[in-house]
Amino acid sequence: MRRLLAGLSRKEKSGSAAIEFAMVAPIFFLLTFAILETSLVFFADMILDNAVIDTSRLIRTGQAQNQNVTQDQFRTDVCNEVKVMLSCDPAKLLIDVRSFTNFGTTNFPPALDANGNLNPNLNAYQPGGSSQGGGNAIVSVRVMYVWQLYTPLFAQYFENMGKGSGQRLIGFSAAFKNEPY
Repeated sequence: MRRLLAGLSRKEKSGSAAIEFAMVAPIFFLLTFAILETSLVFFADMILDNAVIDTSRLIRTGQAQNQNVTQDQFRTDVCNEVKVMLSCDPAKLLIDVRSFTNFGTTNFPPALDANGNLNPNLNAYQPGGSSQGGGNAIVSVRVMYVWQLYTPLFAQYFENMGKGSGQRLIGFSAAFKNEPY
C-alpha cells in the first residue's frame, strides 16, 4: 500500500510542474518575444543611422551635386546601406532631403500627422549648393522606415503610427552646412 501511495504522490509532483509551466509559459514567451522585437527595432534604427551618416556625406562634401546624383540614385545609395535588414519599398522607406539658406529658415513637414498617418509630402530631394557661394547650403537629410511590430500586446504600447496599426516609425536625421566645393 505504501508503494502505491508513494507512486501516486510522485506522479502528482511531476504533473504540478507541467501545470505551473502552462501558467507561466505564455508570459515568459511574450516577454521573450518583446525583448527580441525591441532589440531588432534598435538594431534596425542603428543601421538607419549609419546609412544617413554615410550617404549624407556625399551631399555635404558636394560629391552628389558634382556628379548630378538624382533622387533615385540617392535612394539606391541609402538602400545599399540598409538592405541588410530593411526593405527598400518606397511605402516603407522614406527619404526627405531639403536645403535652406540658413538654420533660422529651416522648415520641413512633420513625419506623422495628428492621427499617426504618414505625411505624403516626405519625398523632397534638394541637396543644396556649396557654402562658398552663400546659396542653399544648409541641408537636412531625414530617412524614416515603417517597422511592422508582431508581438501581441506589446505592439499596442510600442506603436507610434495610429492606434491599432501595429507599426512604428523609426528614423534618423542629419542637419549640416555643405562644405565649400
